[in-house]
Amino acid sequence: MAEQAVRWSRIRGIVTVALCAPLLTLPLFCRAAETDPLWARSQAPVKSLMLSPIARPTEFHPGEWQLALSVNPASIFATDKDPNNPELPYQFELDYYTVEYRVDLRYNPSERWQISGSYAHRTTDDAHLDQLTLSFHKLFGLDQNGRTKVPKHRYLIDLIESGQRLEDFGGETFAHQFELAASFLAYRYFRHQLAVTLSTQYNDQRYLQRRGSEWDGGLQLDYSYEWRDHRLNALMAYTHTGADQLLGSATRKGLGHLGLGYRYRITPRHFLFTEYLISQGALRDLGAFNDPVHEANLGYRYQRGELGLDFVMMQNALNADNSADIAFNFRLSYRFDAD
Repeated sequence: MAEQAVRWSRIRGIVTVALCAPLLTLPLFCRAAETDPLWARSQAPVKSLMLSPIARPTEFHPGEWQLALSVNPASIFATDKDPNNPELPYQFELDYYTVEYRVDLRYNPSERWQISGSYAHRTTDDAHLDQLTLSFHKLFGLDQNGRTKVPKHRYLIDLIESGQRLEDFGGETFAHQFELAASFLAYRYFRHQLAVTLSTQYNDQRYLQRRGSEWDGGLQLDYSYEWRDHRLNALMAYTHTGADQLLGSATRKGLGHLGLGYRYRITPRHFLFTEYLISQGALRDLGAFNDPVHEANLGYRYQRGELGLDFVMMQNALNADNSADIAFNFRLSYRFDAD
C-alpha cells in the first residue's frame, strides 16, 4: 500500500507539472508579446520636417534595451491648382517622393522611466508609389486630386508667393533629424497606465529652407488600457517649433496633437493595429497647410521572442493636401537586457 501511495504521489506530481507548465510560461509570452503601440512617424510634407509626436509605450521592463531600424517611403502630392483649369492662379504644387531611414534606441533604467533617442535621414529617393496610389484611390473610390492629369514620378515643388520652384531633385537629402526623449510612468492602476514624455529634436535641414531655430520641443501624455487581447491607447501632445518659416510660409509655433489607437492580439506572435492622428496645421498662410492634418494608420506586427517585425500603411484622411497621399513603414526591432 505504501508503494502504491508513492506511485500515485509521483503521478499526481507529473500531472500537476504538466497542467501548470503553460501557466508558468505565460509571463514569458506576455513579455514577448509587444505592448508598444505603432511606432510610425508622420510622413506629411510639413509635419515630417519638425518634431512630430508618436504614440509611445506606457509599460517599461527595467534594464531592457530596444534597437530598431525602419524605412518609411511616402508619396507626396499636394496642390490647390484646378486640374480642369490649370491656367487659373494657384499658391502651391508639391509632387515628389520621400524615403526616411531611421534608427531608434530605447533604454528602461527602471519600471518608471524610459530614455529614447533616434536619428533619421530623410531623402527624396524614388519610392515608385504613384501607380500604387492611383490604384488604391480607384479601388476605394477616393478622389485622385488631379493626379491623373500629371506625369508619374515627378519631383516638383512650386511655391508661387515665395518664388521657389524646384524640379528634378530626386536622390537629395531633405534633412538629418536627431531626437531625444524621456518618458515617466506617472500613473498605474489595474489595467490603466499614464505616461508623460518630454522630447526635443534637432533638424539639420539640407534641401528645403528652414528659417529660424533648428530646435523643436514637445510635451506628451500617453494613456493605455489593456483587457485580455485588446489594448487601447490615446495620446495628447503639444509641440513648439523653432522654425519661423517652412516652404516659404510662416509657421504656427505651437501645435496641438491628438491620437487614438487600438491593438488586437490574434495570437502571442501576431498583432493588428489601427490608429488615427489629428494635428493642427503647421503653416499659417499656405492654403490647406493651415488646416488640421488627419492621418489613418493600419498596421501588422509579428513578434517572435525579442524580435519584432512591423508593417504599417499610412493614408491621409479628410484633407488630401497636407498629409502624404500614401506612406508605408517597415520596421525591424530587437529587445535585449542590459545584463
